[in-house]
Amino acid sequence: MKDDALRLFGRKRSRAERFERRLASGKPIAYRGVEVPVSADIMPVPVLVALSRDDYEVPELEAGTALLRSGDRMLELGTGLGIVSGILAKRFPDCQFRTYEANASLLPHIRTLHTANGIENVDVHNAMLEPEPAEQTRPFYMHPYFTEGSIIETERSFEAADVPVLDLNAVIGEFDPTAIMCDIEGAEGIVIPKADLSRVRALILELHPKVLSRPSIKAIFDACSAHGLYPRVEHSSKQVVAFERV
Repeated sequence: MKDDALRLFGRKRSRAERFERRLASGKPIAYRGVEVPVSADIMPVPVLVALSRDDYEVPELEAGTALLRSGDRMLELGTGLGIVSGILAKRFPDCQFRTYEANASLLPHIRTLHTANGIENVDVHNAMLEPEPAEQTRPFYMHPYFTEGSIIETERSFEAADVPVLDLNAVIGEFDPTAIMCDIEGAEGIVIPKADLSRVRALILELHPKVLSRPSIKAIFDACSAHGLYPRVEHSSKQVVAFERV
């Protein structure tokens, strides 16, 4: 048994070292129609593993592919590495995308991805969106694993950056999105209940039940229902819920 455990540990360590070397190489990786830049400074090993296994942000990508229509205008809250909006922008070249990311350190990676893939229909901003913001900036807590950076401080948060805050409904009024993609690590409990979704046809939302209470999640569903948006169960999976106007 001890020998088996040692062999298993050795295989896992060998795989980890292989992916670490892959990150250090800086060689882009092909993923669902785009070339994704690879950087050990930005990309955690689990993200590279998921890309290699064709398993990165699959629920969002499948829901977006199913619900987007020609000529749509998608507002994305939480750009991350820009992979999801980049893939969708390539698949729907006649759609317009506007995306907001709080973590400024990710923006060079996003722009490199766009340049490498000839993507010109995505407009990227470094800001957070909130309904009726009380302040012009808000602390954003960095996390060793960038996807868990959040306005909510956790035990592994290591730095807070003051990020510009824009009025969500003012942006919605100006951009007039037909679809919204939202993955903001629990801040959806603040954003969605007061968002003006009256002209939005589709909403793709990742919920974070480890952060949100059940009443907060109920408030999100109630807000969607009040605007005529109901779950498309066949396009929802894991923690990602796809809503569409009925």
